[in-house]
Order: sequence, then structure tokens, then C-alpha cells
Amino acid sequence: MDDGNKNSGATTPTKGAALVSGPRLAPIWFCSNVGGGVFGAWQTAAWRALGLDARLHSAIELEEYWKAKTSVLSRLRLRWAMYASYPLRLWTSIGQAAPGATFVTVTNPFFLPAMASRIARSRGARIIHLVYDLYPDALVFGGGWSPRHPVARLAACSTRVAIAECEATVYLGRRLRQYAESQYGVARRTAVIPVGTDTSVFRDCWPTMRTDRLVHCLYSGHLGRLHEWETMAQALAAGCPTGLKVEIASDGPGAVKLISALRAASAGESFVLGGTQDKSKWHNAMLAADVALVTMRFGAEKVVMPSKTYSAMAAGQAILAICPLESDLADLIVEHDCGWIIEPGDAAGLRSLLKGLPGRRDEILQKRRKAYAAAHAYYSMEATGRQWVELFSTLNEL
Repeated sequence: MDDGNKNSGATTPTKGAALVSGPRLAPIWFCSNVGGGVFGAWQTAAWRALGLDARLHSAIELEEYWKAKTSVLSRLRLRWAMYASYPLRLWTSIGQAAPGATFVTVTNPFFLPAMASRIARSRGARIIHLVYDLYPDALVFGGGWSPRHPVARLAACSTRVAIAECEATVYLGRRLRQYAESQYGVARRTAVIPVGTDTSVFRDCWPTMRTDRLVHCLYSGHLGRLHEWETMAQALAAGCPTGLKVEIASDGPGAVKLISALRAASAGESFVLGGTQDKSKWHNAMLAADVALVTMRFGAEKVVMPSKTYSAMAAGQAILAICPLESDLADLIVEHDCGWIIEPGDAAGLRSLLKGLPGRRDEILQKRRKAYAAAHAYYSMEATGRQWVELFSTLNEL
């Protein structure tokens, strides 16, 4: 999952009345090997603003993660820190925790929740399993692995253990939950809580009609193996439709292939092709875009929910999703009427939609406004934080 900003810093949510009353809850640790951005720093800041004693437990910050990918040696050190030394650190932390401490443990790495649940048995600590990506399905659908591969079988076993033994399992979407339960069993307690985004960076940015002559479409963030790029490449092979500007600010294996294909399509000035942006450029690009491009392969709907969707909505972008119709992403768009859905492989349908967008400026504005309103009402860190507080309070009453 990637919300599109590789250098996003933590912003403390607006503090309102704390939701936790009575005796203060025991410490709550958010555990992930990479701790920056929405996946850790923002989340714990939101929980603290709502009255929880929330702390971040991680191996490296997001900025360190990106900087460490610049050489072979730094990548080796990065892998050691994330997948070897960090699990050992968490093992020690849980073993030394006071009874009643809660550890929200993400699937990063995939075996972390299962490992944590086994350690917590004798310590009186509680483990909440947060399913960012479902394994081994992410390996099978995204990487082409065989389900019989030893690592895939280990991942499947770890997922079953985590679901069975953790105090609660949290999914990012309803369909993700349904699929996981059909494959790996039903957890003791289950919640569906969207990952959300830091809406404060787009506060007071209500969408208004553009004066630009071009409708600006933006793909921002990682374009990996679970994302779909071929449909975009085919739809834009004849060049960018008149009245449209398409910007690809992305990294990952899919981005390399998409950018190469678009450059071969005699891109011209209507294409802007480059890598992910720093914080200030990302913020400006998000506010300048009318339509966010979000993609998902067939099969990926069983594994992930693209977090970049919430950032795009918060910035006031309508969502053009290339994704399966039966997915949490498609459900989100239908629920809030904030965009359009094209199935993977329908390049002709995507081309037709893109060609028509410049003549539908009023419709685009209405969908932008609906996206903005939904993000700030339902998917802010405070809004999703309230759902977490409800889950923590329920566990505390047991």
C-alpha cells in the first residue's frame, strides 16, 4: 500500500475532545518494520489526540526506507533491519511488556502478527492483527508465485495462526475480510477499518471550477505488481486525447513499463512522466489534479485496498479506477458517487471515457466535491481513529 507521497511527514491531527474516559487504557503499540507516514506516525498521532497512550514501534522511518534503496549494500542493510532484527526487537518488547499492553501488529513482514501472538500468550499482552496485505495471496497474485512454494505455504500458515490466535483482526475493506475468512478462517473478533489519510494537509481546499483548458489526470505513487498498467498504456497508445493532460508521478516495476510505453506513443506536452515527488511537489500536484488514476489487477481485489485513493479524495480529485467491479475500491466509488470504474483490459472503454472528460467539467466538479466531502468526513485520521478507539475499548471491557 502506498498513499503516493514517499516523503510524507507525520502531522498531528486536530485535537478535539478525547474519546477515552475513565481509567486510562494501557499502552498501545503500533508495530511495523517501516514506521513513517500514514502507516504508523499519523496513526499513533491520531490515537494520542483521541486520548490513548499510543506509541510507535518500528525498525526504520519512511525517509530512511527510501534513502536506503540507493545501493546494493544499503538494500542489504535495509532487509536485515526490516526482516531479521526488527522481529527480534518486537519479540523482546512483547516479552517485557506490562500485562494489558496492546500491540497492533501489521503484516509487515507477513509473519509478524503470528509471531507476536505466540509470544503474548504468557505475558498477558494483547495482539491485534492488522491486515495491510494478505499473504500468501499477495505473492501469488502479484508475484506469480505458486501456492505450493515453501514461502507461500509458510505465509498461509502464519495467516491462519494470526487470525485464530490474535485478540482481533482488522481488515481494510469488507470484501477483503470476506475473502480472507473464506480462505483462512474467522477471527475471534473482526473489524473493518479503512486506512484513511491525513486530511489536514488539504483542509480548506474545497474543489472549485478550474480555469485551465485541460483536464488534469494524475497517477501518483507506487505502481507495483498488484497494480494494473497495461490498460492505461493501450488506451493512451495513440497519444493523449485532446483537452486532457496525463501525469504519471510514480515508481515501481509497473511505472517503468508504463512510462516507457507512453514515451513511445509520441507523448508530447500532454504527458508529464516522472518519478515520485517530494512532499511540497506532491502536495501541489495533488491539488492541481482533477482526476486521480488508481489501478488494480484482477486478483488484487482479494489482497489490497489502494491507500492512495483516500489521499486523492482528500485533495478533491475524482477517482478513475481501473479495477474489478467486485472490489472494495469499486464499492467506495459507487458508495460516494465520486468517480468512474473501468475493468482491467477494457482499453477501448478507458479511451472513450478519457476522450469525453473535457466535455464533462460540471460532472467532474461534482464528483471532486463528493470525493472531498467523503474523505474529510469518513476517512480522516480522526474519523478512522474513532473506530480504533471503539475496538480498543471493547477489548478493554473483556
